[in-house]
Amino acid sequence: MAKRSSNQPPKESNSIVRIATGVPGLDTVLGGGLVENGLYLIEGMAGTGKTILSSQICFHQVHEGKKVLFVTLIAESHAKLLQHLGSMAYFDPEAVSKSFILLSGYDALTAGGLQGFLEFIAGTVREHRPSFMVVDGFRTARQARETELGLSEFIHQLNAFITGSRCTTVLLAPFSGSEPHPEHTLVDGLIELNHYASGMRRTREIEVHKLRAANHLVGKHTFEITEQGVVIFPRLEALQADAPVSPLDTQARLAFGIASFDRIIDGGLVAGSVTTILGPPGAGKTLLGLKFLEDGLRNHERCLYLGFYEPPQRLVGKAKQLGIALGPALKSGELQVIWQPPVEQSLDELGHRLLETVRTSQIKRVFLDGIEGFCAAAVHLERVTFFMAALTNHLRKLGTTTLFSEETDLYGAEIRHTAFGVSAFIENVILLRYGELRSRLYRLISIIKLRESSYDSAVHEFSISSRGLDVTASFQSAENILADKSQILKARSRLPTGKGGRTSTTKRAR
Repeated sequence: MAKRSSNQPPKESNSIVRIATGVPGLDTVLGGGLVENGLYLIEGMAGTGKTILSSQICFHQVHEGKKVLFVTLIAESHAKLLQHLGSMAYFDPEAVSKSFILLSGYDALTAGGLQGFLEFIAGTVREHRPSFMVVDGFRTARQARETELGLSEFIHQLNAFITGSRCTTVLLAPFSGSEPHPEHTLVDGLIELNHYASGMRRTREIEVHKLRAANHLVGKHTFEITEQGVVIFPRLEALQADAPVSPLDTQARLAFGIASFDRIIDGGLVAGSVTTILGPPGAGKTLLGLKFLEDGLRNHERCLYLGFYEPPQRLVGKAKQLGIALGPALKSGELQVIWQPPVEQSLDELGHRLLETVRTSQIKRVFLDGIEGFCAAAVHLERVTFFMAALTNHLRKLGTTTLFSEETDLYGAEIRHTAFGVSAFIENVILLRYGELRSRLYRLISIIKLRESSYDSAVHEFSISSRGLDVTASFQSAENILADKSQILKARSRLPTGKGGRTSTTKRAR
C-alpha cells in the first residue's frame, strides 16, 4: 500500500477542484494535481529547475485555454527568460503577451514594500483575470520584510485575495534548509526541489513536504530535465496499486519449450509468478530466459526482454546460433527489447519505462536479464530490494509472468542473492552451476524453490550446443559428475600435508 501523508483526510470534499499540471509524474506525486485557488511555495537551490517546472505548468494552462501571469522580482531579465524557455518543447512564442503575460513587480516592491507589492498583484490580477500565476524571485520579498509578522500578514492577505480571485498561485524561492519561514505554515503546499552528488553522479529529487486537501505521495522522487521539460518518476515503492493482485492461477502454466525441463517443473511456471535464475557467468542464464520468451512467442504471447549488456541485434544473433529464433518477432513487434547500457541511469526512470511498455504492449512474459543492472542504477543501494518487490508486484498486477537473472560467484561455494531479502517476493528459484569431471566443465541445473507446484528436486545436466538447449531427463549424469568431484575431494583430504598444512604430492626439487 502506498505511503501517503498521514495528516490529510482520506476523502476530498466535493467542492475541491483540481488542476492538472501537465508535468509527467507530478500529478501522481501531488495526489491528483494542484488544488484550484491554492497558494504554493516551490523551494530549491539554484539550478534545480524551479523556473522550468513552474513555466511548464504555466504553458500547460495556456494550452488548456487559460490566461497566466508570470511575475518576476529580482531574477533573470524577461528577454533572457524567454530565450531560455525557447529551447523547451512546451514553449509557445505565440502565447507570450497574450495568454502568457510577463510582468516585473520589483519597482512596486521597492517603492511600497510588501503592501505596495500586494497592491500591484491585486491590480494586475483584476486587470488580466488570470487563472494561474507564478511569482519568481520570492526571496526578494522575504528580504523586503520589516518583521516576521509583516511577511506573515502579506502571505495571509495574498492567500485570501487569490482565493477570492480564483487564481492558483506558485511562489518560487531559494532552498531555506532547516531555517523556518512564516510562509511555510501559511501556504497550502510546500514543494522542495533538490540535486545532490553521489560520487561523480548528480541526482535531481522532488519532495512534497506539505499539501493541504490532498493525499500526496510522501518521500523523495527523482526527476529529469529534458527538452520536453521536467519528467518526474514517482518511487514505485510509494505507489498504491489500483486493485489488489489476483491470486495465482495454479492451473495456468508457462513452459520453456524444453520438454525434459518442463517435465521437471510440473509442466511450466505458474502464470503470474516471479522466477529468478541464479548462476555464475556463462552458465546459460540469458539463453534459458530467451528460451522462455521464445516459447511464449510460439504461443502468440507478447514478450519483453530488458537487458544491460548486449544490444538487440547481438542478442538476436547469439540466440539464432543456438536455434532460438527471435528476429521475426522483434521485427513484428511481438517481442519488445529494452536495452539499457550500463551507464548513468535512473532506477525509477527504468522501472516506469518498463511498466509503460508492458502496459501499452500487453506483454505476457518478461525477462529482466541482470538484476545487477538495477543495482548499478540505484543511487541508494538499500532501495533495490524494495524497488524490485514493488516492480514485480506491479508486473503481477499487469498479468505478466516474470523471470530475472542474478549472477553468482564463479567459484563461490555459498549462493547469495544480489539484493538482500529478494527471495521473499519470488515464487521460484532456478539454480545453474558448473561441475567438473575428468578435466572438463559441465553445466548443472536444479530447482531450489517452485511454489504452488510439485517438481523434481534432483540435479540434472544442462547442455548448450548448436542444436539448442537440453536438460537430461535422468539425474544419473549429474550424479556421476558430483560423485567424481566428491571422490577427488576425499582423495585430496587423505594426502599427507607439508609444513603449514599444505598438501604435499612431490618432493621439492633441489
